[in-house]
Amino acid sequence: MLKKNTKYQIFFFFFFIGTSIFSQNIKLKVIGNEQQGFSVDIYNGNQLLLHNTEEFSLKVANLDLSETTEIAAWKGSEWIGNEHQIKLSKTTYLSDFDLNLLITVTYEVINQNVVKKTVDLFQSGIPTLYFTLEETSKPAEAPSKYVTFEHDDFPGGFAHEMNPSAGFVTPNNLVVGFLMDAGYKNHYTRTTRRRFNGHGGGFVGMRMLPDPALVEVATLLERKNNQHFIKQTFGELYNLDTSKEMVLKLEDAYKNVGEVIINKNADIITLNGESSNRSGIEFITPLTDQKIYTVSFLAKGNSPIAVKLFRNKNGIKTVELEHGIKYIDQFPIQENEWTLFKGSIMVPYIEHDSVSMFIGSQSGKKYSLQIKDLQIVEHQPLIQPYNKMNMGEKVTKTTYVFVEPWVNHHDFVISSQARLAEAKEFKGSLIEKMLYANFNMLTWITSIHDFTPLNVPNMNYAPDMYNRDSFFSIVSSYNEELNLEIWNQWAKTQNEKGAIATIITPYMGTVEFKDNEATIQFLIWAMMNKRRFGVTLPREKIDKAVSYVLNEFDENRDGICSSHFTLSQIDINEYNPKTSDLAVNQGMFAIALRTIKELGYDISDSYLEKAEKAYLDFYDTARKHMVFDKEYPDIITFTDLEPEFFSLWLFNRPMLTDEMVINHLEQTPILNKVSNSPFPEYGTTAPVCIRLTDDEKGYAYLTSDYQPFREFGVSNYKNGARDGMYYNGGSWMRAEYCGYVVGLRHGWKKAEALMENRAWAEINLNPNWPYSKEFIPTKWETTDSWWPSTRGLCWNVFILMANEVAGFRTPEMDPDFSKFN
Repeated sequence: MLKKNTKYQIFFFFFFIGTSIFSQNIKLKVIGNEQQGFSVDIYNGNQLLLHNTEEFSLKVANLDLSETTEIAAWKGSEWIGNEHQIKLSKTTYLSDFDLNLLITVTYEVINQNVVKKTVDLFQSGIPTLYFTLEETSKPAEAPSKYVTFEHDDFPGGFAHEMNPSAGFVTPNNLVVGFLMDAGYKNHYTRTTRRRFNGHGGGFVGMRMLPDPALVEVATLLERKNNQHFIKQTFGELYNLDTSKEMVLKLEDAYKNVGEVIINKNADIITLNGESSNRSGIEFITPLTDQKIYTVSFLAKGNSPIAVKLFRNKNGIKTVELEHGIKYIDQFPIQENEWTLFKGSIMVPYIEHDSVSMFIGSQSGKKYSLQIKDLQIVEHQPLIQPYNKMNMGEKVTKTTYVFVEPWVNHHDFVISSQARLAEAKEFKGSLIEKMLYANFNMLTWITSIHDFTPLNVPNMNYAPDMYNRDSFFSIVSSYNEELNLEIWNQWAKTQNEKGAIATIITPYMGTVEFKDNEATIQFLIWAMMNKRRFGVTLPREKIDKAVSYVLNEFDENRDGICSSHFTLSQIDINEYNPKTSDLAVNQGMFAIALRTIKELGYDISDSYLEKAEKAYLDFYDTARKHMVFDKEYPDIITFTDLEPEFFSLWLFNRPMLTDEMVINHLEQTPILNKVSNSPFPEYGTTAPVCIRLTDDEKGYAYLTSDYQPFREFGVSNYKNGARDGMYYNGGSWMRAEYCGYVVGLRHGWKKAEALMENRAWAEINLNPNWPYSKEFIPTKWETTDSWWPSTRGLCWNVFILMANEVAGFRTPEMDPDFSKFN
């Protein structure tokens, strides 16, 4: 039996979980005098938590960096306010620039747990200044430990992690956490790498490395000397090309990997490999925590080179190193001419693991390679400012402090997300707060020279903005600036046919245009922007996109959609010639036609009816589900309900019947039953794509002999190696949750329970990862097998729109909604 009033229990259940039941009493107090200046202390009741000796430090330079100056420890000269809100102000004269700088610092108690701090800078005397701003927060008494988003006991130094959050635990067991506003507002980027050149794939580290020490914690040595602090630094870059360099000694002993014969003559290493999937040399490098390096060598031979760096713990290889050289699998070289490989690496705190390097071939063919001048240098980079203070324009930096009882690291990770959402005055359930915060932490500036917003799926995909992912993320917010600016970035990628690019890649180009759903999303987004903000969008861009959609997907104008690619997230197939066998494509084309009609174009009702009927015709009355692919009728997916969700969301009208939707959902297996989930009688996750079978089990993961994903599926999904992973049965929250909302709107009685279970799973199924994920496996023995690359995917924030469709939230709960209504 379902619980009564489940609709409201979902909201309140997730609203209170993870929120402190202990009432805090956060208060502000001004200290100092007119001679020494004023600053602000933060108290919990009568307990002093933060006693800062300054509000911030500021480093300023002109555009050619020929003149610099510094405000070492700014304090206000006057103040107004009370224990809940205080404003400090001062006009500071910069004699090196003959310039007045107007500064205000404002503290505001947002709720019983959260304080907001803003620093406003304004100058009207020079066209542009570069600057770096540092906020150093000092505990009133020595903490029992420091914590970060990824580490329960952080030893200090810079913390470059998936979420920029750090805190300390007081002797009486309160945690004081430090958060920050999104990068597109505070003008920072978490990017540490760029796409590699030469079409070699993968990433290399950047030479101008922005914001490496965005979050920094006192080191063990500093703590020993009674120096305790957490520092947040905005607008700082490391210039590796003007750094001091130290060449490191490399190990002479190499380990053979695979079938390979190694010869070394002077500084040339020759590798002759057999036809194995992976062969070459491997050795332990001198790379250590929290330093910057560059790896370089010259190579020639008859096979592309793979360069891989892995962490090693207690002699066991674990994960690939993140921030620099990664996914370099086929760096192209020439057979008779030396080619230079060069890539920088930022090593964050990696728990003092050692780092191994592999160099060789993954071609699977016999090869001969030569490598010379292999070198690793350690950098002491030149540190420069890059944030800009333009004449007549106010610049604001926003940070937050939260306070609550310390429970454990798991709860700190949850609070780092929930408290950020509260700090931004977002209202919603716990899972909604967490997803909203994650979305903000993955929306940065594009580069040190381009402060246009950029939204990345997660840290694994950084620095690239996958446009279809960013659609689901940004449209979930009512932020007008963000929606319009990123829509305009999409518009700039439009090619001569009218198609929108798949990806925007800072620092490198891309030529990837596909007849996928990106251009349809572009039109949907245009329609939403007009509805929400009443804006006039560039007609020529929309004209071209409309023409592209009509001509590319239905050149015969018979209402039947044909494409080389799926119009959904399951994008691992290319169809040549085009296919019209996919249900989701037909449904999304029907949505596109209705969107184009609302945008003011002539789309007849009969044309629309043909397209919608063709979508309904994918329902198999015998199998009782929508057919994913007519060639593989036993496969069922959540993506085939996505057009129905779009129809309910955008137009408040169904296309499918109740019977079709309910039967489809009843056929989908619900897996991973957990006794302490909200509804233990049901599973907590469901596969996005699975094969239905006639046996007692009722389903099977994909195999080589029944494989809609062709070569990709044959090579990746054989022998059960990836059962329950990725598109072979992985549980993707956005698709699954939206599918349940479709069921809810069509009267499916299980929908609300499964929505609640799926939200619970995202937070709790892996207790070490209480945050949004790309997918959750539906088959696994230990969470150690979950892919680290999935952590933090931000398009799951789209459940905010799903919950609006379900009636569980309203637009007014978004803090940006009231700004334009």
